[in-house]
Order: sequence, then structure tokens, then C-alpha cells
Amino acid sequence: MKYVVGYSPDARGRAALNLGTVLARSLGAELNVVYVIKPQNPRLAAPKSNFGDLLQEQAVGWLEEAQYLVPTDVKARFHLRRADSAVAGLMELAGAIDAGLIIVGGGNSGNWLWHSLGAVGNALLHRSRVPVALAPRDYSADHVINQIDCAISPDIDSINLVEEAIATQNRTGLPVRLVSLYEQNGAADDELYRASIEDLVEQSNVAPHNPQQLSIAVGAGTTIVEAVDSVHWDENAILMAGSSKLAQRGELFLSSTTAKIMTKLPIPLVVVPRDYHPGRKGSQQQPWTGSIPVIE
Repeated sequence: MKYVVGYSPDARGRAALNLGTVLARSLGAELNVVYVIKPQNPRLAAPKSNFGDLLQEQAVGWLEEAQYLVPTDVKARFHLRRADSAVAGLMELAGAIDAGLIIVGGGNSGNWLWHSLGAVGNALLHRSRVPVALAPRDYSADHVINQIDCAISPDIDSINLVEEAIATQNRTGLPVRLVSLYEQNGAADDELYRASIEDLVEQSNVAPHNPQQLSIAVGAGTTIVEAVDSVHWDENAILMAGSSKLAQRGELFLSSTTAKIMTKLPIPLVVVPRDYHPGRKGSQQQPWTGSIPVIE
């Protein structure tokens, strides 16, 4: 299993590298850390005659520095890649090595508490065909993933994501919590939402190997942001979310609800493409959490 980490020599790049380290340790993955050389780089100012050479030399230096940030117990490869854009370079490398995940940091500015979308993260979350993980600001490599949360709506359109969440539990052995968040306009509907999620689990074509490790949480508030605040988030968990219905089949498109969740979410976020279900019989996609068992 291979992960692509989009690296840059700043806090955003370090957060992405730290998340990659945590996921590699927790899920047994190999990191492929990449710095993409763009046509122009505002970090450097040099005569046009030798700009390209200086840019490459500086990029190699940044990757050498990144090697010291990855612990020796984590297998990692480092790549300098040329592409028209950082997004193109990350997606091309992910395709070339059959990566199960692209990991990036958030933007360096913004009013959001934990997550802010830079240009690279925003583009990936609206076009990638590979799951994308977004590291919270200042994410530390000291974490160990001990739970996978999954944001689920109570309607039947979520059945693929429910099945992938259960398959993830079966692959990793980690507890999985299905989280449903809703805007409360009147009386609380927690039990109704919980029952709807339980119905989806019953309808799932994938059965949990250990039902005791599959739980449900419901959060409510006058807004989705308040609903996020009403749920306890374990600092060693990661949240998986699906794509918008607007997404093309097999591609990512960040939904408006997930965008709202991000404003208060204190843990890493993994967004998977629409209709993402690796591990089903006949699927050729690479799951982001491990090897593919055949699921009838």
C-alpha cells in the first residue's frame, strides 16, 4: 500500500508529512513524498538563464530536509517531479504507483480553526480519482490512529459509504464509528437518525467481522457546525467522508456539508470519490486502508 504526500517546506508541508507518518505507522503503508516543480516559483528570484537549475537544486535540498522529518521505522521514498501544476504532479504520481491515498496540508491562512483549503487541496477535493487526506493545521506525528469515523447521512445514497466503512473495519481491525450530523429545527430526532443508520447497516452487503467494533454517533445543532461541536472527536481518530452527488462517477467533489464539517473538525479528514467501493468483487481500485479482500 502506497501513499503520496504532497510536500512543501512550510507548516502545511510538515503537517502533511506528519499525517503521512501517522497513517503509515498505523496502517502499514509506504510513503512517497513528492515536491512538484512548477513552471514558476515565487520563492526564488534568479536570472532567467539559470532559474531552472537553481529551482531544481533548491527543491532537492527541501526533499533532503524532509528525509530527516520521517522516522526511520517508516518506509519512505522521495520524488522530485516536474508538472504543469502541483495538483497534476500529485495525481500523476498517484496513478503511476497505484497509490491508495494523496495526503496534503491545508492552506497557510484562513479563519477556520483546524482546516483551511489551499489551492492544491481545493483542486484535489474537486477532481481527484484517488481518496484525498487533509491534515489539520499543526498536526503532530505523535498520534496513532485507533479509530476511523465515517460521516453518514441517513438516506440510501450513503449505502456505498456504509459498506466501505465496514470493509475498512474488516481490513484494518480498527473500530469504526458511523457519525450522522443534522440541523435540528425542532424536537430532537437523534433516535430517528440512529435507527436510519442501523437500517443502512442491516441493508449493507458487507457484514462486520466484529459487530462490537462498529458504533453509531449522532450530533445535532441549529447548524452543521454546531452539530460537529456536539460530538466528541478522539484526537487519534480520522474522519472519512463521501463526495457530493454532483461528482462524476469515480471522482471526488467536496460536498457543501463536508465543507461545513471541516470548519470545526479537529482531526484529519479523508474524502473518497463518488461510488468508491474498493474490495467489492471486480473492483480494481486501491483502498486507502489496506489490501483488497474479495467481498462477494
